[in-house]
Parts: sequence; C-alpha cells; structure tokens
Amino acid sequence: MSKDNNQDFEIRLLSAVRKTLISVAKDTMTKPGLRHPLTESTQKMITDCLDIVVSRQTAIEKEASTHTNMKPVFTDEETVQSFSIDDLKKTLN
Repeated sequence: MSKDNNQDFEIRLLSAVRKTLISVAKDTMTKPGLRHPLTESTQKMITDCLDIVVSRQTAIEKEASTHTNMKPVFTDEETVQSFSIDDLKKTLN
C-alpha cells in the first residue's frame, strides 16, 4: 500500500470509529434521573477514545494543510459577532 492509500484508510477508519462511538452514546442516552446503562468507566473510555480519534484526525488535517479552526455552532447557542466602530462607520457612509 502506498502512503496515500494508508492515509485514506486511516481517515476512513477514524471516521467509522468516531461515528460508531457517537451512535453508541446517542443510543444509550437516558432521561435525567434514570440510571445510565453504561458504567461511568465505560462512558469515560468512550470519551477518551473520541478524544484520541479527533486528535488524530486534526493532526492528519494539519499535515495536509486542510485543517480549519472551525468549531461547531449549536442551534441553542447565541453567536456574537464583533466588529470595529470604524468599520461600522464606513458601511453607514
């Protein structure tokens, strides 16, 4: 296998692992106050694995110069945009 094939395989593998772990977390989510079916240590292992997968995906993106520092924006989260007063004055004139 060439380096590109290895990297493509690694990207596909990391993506599949990430999606699977997220699906497990979603499928086992319980309502507040109810006992979670997974132990706390298993939940922590899932979180740790996701952290490792995302860290490796970020490293691959940085190596390929395709990494953006974008963060997800949640629909219930207010976004604040900042701008300078000078820029505002320019648009009003």
